[in-house]
Amino acid sequence: MRRLLLALAVLGLALAGRAFALDAPRKVVDYQIEVTFKPETRALEGRETLRWTNPSDDAITELQFHLYWNAFRNNRSTFLQEMRRGSSKESEDAERWGFINVTALRWEGRDLLAASKFAAPDDGNAEDRTVLTVPLPRPVAPGETIALAIAWKAKAPHIVERAGQVRDFLLAGQWFPKLGVYEPAGRRGRTTGGWNCHQYHAESEFYADWGDYRVAITVPERFVVASAGRLVGERRDGGNKTLTFQQNSIHDFAWSADPRFVVREDVFDPARDLPEDEVLRAAKLLGRAPAELRRGFHPVRLRFCMQPDHVTQWTRYRAAQKWALAWLGLYAFPYPYDQVTVVDPPEDGSGAGGMEYQTFYTAGTSKWRAYWPLSLSRSPEGVVIHEFGHGYFYGLLASNEFEEAWLDEGINSFAESEMLDRKYRYLFEFPFGIGVADHDLNRLGATLTDYDPIIAPAWTYSDRNSYFINSYSRPAATLEQIRTLLGDETFWRAFRAYAERWRYDHPGSEDFFAVMRTAARGAGAAPALEELIAKIFRGAGSIAVRVLSAECKPVAKLAGFNDKGMLVEPDHRGHDGKGRSKAAAKDEKYLARVVVGRTGDVALPVDIRLTFADGTVQWTHWDGQGRWLAIERTVTSKLVKVEVDPDHHLVLNADPWKSGWVSPDYAGPSAARKTRAYLIAAVASVLAAAAGIL
Repeated sequence: MRRLLLALAVLGLALAGRAFALDAPRKVVDYQIEVTFKPETRALEGRETLRWTNPSDDAITELQFHLYWNAFRNNRSTFLQEMRRGSSKESEDAERWGFINVTALRWEGRDLLAASKFAAPDDGNAEDRTVLTVPLPRPVAPGETIALAIAWKAKAPHIVERAGQVRDFLLAGQWFPKLGVYEPAGRRGRTTGGWNCHQYHAESEFYADWGDYRVAITVPERFVVASAGRLVGERRDGGNKTLTFQQNSIHDFAWSADPRFVVREDVFDPARDLPEDEVLRAAKLLGRAPAELRRGFHPVRLRFCMQPDHVTQWTRYRAAQKWALAWLGLYAFPYPYDQVTVVDPPEDGSGAGGMEYQTFYTAGTSKWRAYWPLSLSRSPEGVVIHEFGHGYFYGLLASNEFEEAWLDEGINSFAESEMLDRKYRYLFEFPFGIGVADHDLNRLGATLTDYDPIIAPAWTYSDRNSYFINSYSRPAATLEQIRTLLGDETFWRAFRAYAERWRYDHPGSEDFFAVMRTAARGAGAAPALEELIAKIFRGAGSIAVRVLSAECKPVAKLAGFNDKGMLVEPDHRGHDGKGRSKAAAKDEKYLARVVVGRTGDVALPVDIRLTFADGTVQWTHWDGQGRWLAIERTVTSKLVKVEVDPDHHLVLNADPWKSGWVSPDYAGPSAARKTRAYLIAAVASVLAAAAGIL
């Protein structure tokens, strides 16, 4: 019966991944933008034609816009107030201000700007200027398309997060007046339609509708421009040049400029760069023919805009980029766009590093990483893989990062660890075969004490650390836990089914859970999955299983009256080994008693292995219910070792170094697992803090 259920579940996953998948996004917005950048004053001046189609059955009476760069307007913005609570360095950098001012906003010949006003839907901060509401002179009918003419002026802040300028380097992210998302009833569980347009928060990222972009960028001739999209036009005039880029079917657009960029180019060619062994492995795990998995792969142009003192590391970026294109193409779906642009920020602009946009992202390294021993760190490769991975979970699956950051950051962190650990084995590697894997960092982060659930709006966590734990490491480790519960084949089929079903759409947490529930029912893991959803994703639960006590004593000899009414006096010499005959020693029995306890509130099944002096092994399976489990065995050999979860299936165990016990009589490595756990915790903590990767 279980095999039948599993087969039905796999069929259901295949249907979920294909029958309802969109072949192209439902386009809601189109942007045609012209912008001029003046580096000497950090000024941008632009105009845009915005076409918006009402995606709902509602008559819309107002529009809502994001004006992200007003987060850097003054110290009263919500963004900077939240950053100061974290006492971060970026809050000091942000003292060099930036802003964005809409100077004109017209529709059907009417001025809309005069009636517009700023709003603060999340915290009521009357001085925040990152959301602009615009009343309309008449309602926009369901399905109607309108065209708005908008002009604005902006000043780039000093590099803060995701945007800004340092020296002549500019990262233009979230740089233009950007329409929020009107969600129809039914979208992500909404009961009624309404605008989803949150303020810019210190830890929140983005959410936008799909459309086509055509962007003309004017810069001084000496600048090299890196941009989302494909270059479709170029003209030069009076010491300036205007480069026009176009990209269809995206929901975000960013670019960068720097006269120091050194450009390196290559092509991802699936005939050469799609590893055959990985194709065969994926075919087995996914239950699909290799030819089917290869379908959809196509050449992708790669452009790396490097800093001069980092240029020797571009091949590291290239290798990681090609591996990410191959792996995500197999386990999610092939990358649909024709190009990827990678920007390498300067070291004094590190705040621009590690940021993702569609067909465009920033990486990050230092000149010292080219030299031993820092060259042993795979951090540059990790940044490339992570940021390109966002092109799938933030980009092509377009989840709401304001309200459910884990759907991007958490799933992407899990995928990053899979890619890194499979290709490079270790994120940090040391001599003698010692290293720290990326999955180890996720496990470590998931064990940190926290009081928030994974699913929460990004600005509502108790502090910045809680945001990072619950958006990155904790969901990544929880996904690894789900994989161990479902098994590799079932999990990866569900993973790809989710990606295929929600490509070009806007999934929510329940959409992900629905796919995993189908898989869990067939794998007999439905109760465990519901435990994780209720207590980890929606609660602040934890799991910690440890050995509370273990002992092994000789079974006491009979003393007193036996069944025949005779008084028996035991020979105590046998207890201390003195004077025992060989026969007595052979017949001696022991009572082994082990107590395993669960201190966390999440109950997951776990295996316990008992090892005895004669080499025999006994297993006990505990369903995790109750707070403790006592195991008693009458045996003929002494208990020398106890291991809780010896195969490391309990990913979320917060007490891995307390999950074992050995007796003084044990002749094997007495604390190998415990030592490894402490080593990983200590080394990973130091390196993660130093590298800023958590």
